[in-house]
Amino acid sequence: MGGICAGKVMIQGPLSPRHPLVYNTKYDIKFNAGQFVQENTESFYDIYTLDKSPIGTGAFAEVWLCTHQLSNELRAVKILHKSGISEEDIRIRSVFMEVEILKTLDHPNILKVYEYFEDDQNYYIIMEYCEGGDVFDKLEQNGPFTERYAAKAMRFLLSGLNYLHSRRVVHRDIKPENLLITNGGSFEDFNIKIIDFNVATRKETKKIQGVSGTTDYMAPEVFRGVYDEKCDLWSAGIVLYLMMSTCLPFASPNDEEAEKNICIGKFSFPNEIFGNVSKSCKDLIIKLLTKNPSSRPSALEALTHPWLKIAQERVDKSAYEKTLTKLKTIKSTSKLKDLFTTFMISQLSNLTSTRKLEKVFYQIDKNKDGTINMEELIEELQKEMPLEDAKRQAEEIMSNIDSDGSGQVDYTEYLKIAIEEETLLTKENLKKAFCYFDKDRSGSIEKTEMRKWLGTGDIIPEEIITDLMNEADVNGDGTIDLSEFESLLISRLDLEEPTTA
Repeated sequence: MGGICAGKVMIQGPLSPRHPLVYNTKYDIKFNAGQFVQENTESFYDIYTLDKSPIGTGAFAEVWLCTHQLSNELRAVKILHKSGISEEDIRIRSVFMEVEILKTLDHPNILKVYEYFEDDQNYYIIMEYCEGGDVFDKLEQNGPFTERYAAKAMRFLLSGLNYLHSRRVVHRDIKPENLLITNGGSFEDFNIKIIDFNVATRKETKKIQGVSGTTDYMAPEVFRGVYDEKCDLWSAGIVLYLMMSTCLPFASPNDEEAEKNICIGKFSFPNEIFGNVSKSCKDLIIKLLTKNPSSRPSALEALTHPWLKIAQERVDKSAYEKTLTKLKTIKSTSKLKDLFTTFMISQLSNLTSTRKLEKVFYQIDKNKDGTINMEELIEELQKEMPLEDAKRQAEEIMSNIDSDGSGQVDYTEYLKIAIEEETLLTKENLKKAFCYFDKDRSGSIEKTEMRKWLGTGDIIPEEIITDLMNEADVNGDGTIDLSEFESLLISRLDLEEPTTA
């Protein structure tokens, strides 16, 4: 579990402050998945139960499995010990800058973060649990990957990097330990999640300054201290070389020798190791390990490499057609139902049947930036209708689905429409979501809790919160109980009557 347990904190600078908004009606409220990633002021141990032993350890941190006590959901928690963190980093709580970056990201190849805690001894970051372990462990256990498996892993890695770079986020520590596998068994179902944004940074200017990363995976220009997002592509090349051989291209006895060899940039494909590896695979490695970053491909360019076609995934025709039908027939829903649905998709970790929908998402997202824009919507709709009709339809879809007003459809916004309501709105999922939303575990959602979940620093008048709550508060007691919560969400489904049991 290498990098996920790293105790170092090297995030550059806080994010830019935003100015609070003043809302006039509930329809002015915008929200996204990251808004629900919040600090929990309760004791971590009152909310979660730790497993018997950690699944990964580092100098000043461990990763454990933990169970949410009320919902019984299994998650992972990174526990960072304050004893290993400088007083200045503790003062500014720089450990949570990783969370601040992750809150802005919404992509199937980026690890989800759910909430975070602090006490006198530790910080706790609650994350998605990936049962397949990390790529490094898989290589240690099973040896080199097949080309098809490696190509699929690279498609996911490059898709995630292209999304990060389109948002000016540079990871700076891509390595096998920081790539988790969602499913350890099935080739069809597995996915790759990029983790550990401890040393990630936002690219505010053309170049980044400062040396950061893990030596064996650092690009030559990083050692010089001036570089850009192409450093992540070099690291991806090292990862691919390793996946095909279990060896490093610049293997060295120490960091000093590694830096020297990397800066020279010469490597080879020993026949005894790479004899059965295709020329096309080697070609992608060579391109990624191009010493001059201006000649190195971007993530988007690398995604077009012919070798990756061997892992091309077939899009389920039925899932595609159903998704397109849903997009075309989507109608505006109540603001509160939209809010709760976004919360459920972003906060429930065990949603089934999303892999087929991921593939549809990747297909519609032609420019591979991790969102669906207006042009991409129009392109899909034009397959079934004239251009002008497609434009009108796309505008209607965007107005109904774009909850955060970004002008694009983020992955969670897409899932709100694409996922089958019968899959999302099961009795079990509804109860789990209610347990999370009911912060004080009183058995009802109160206005104060609603305000906390919407708490972006904006000014939301009391009457707007009341108006929002009234969409579900049937008995008029000023709160939303489980029965009212379920009734709002399953109003279009033929399910059994909701109960409060």
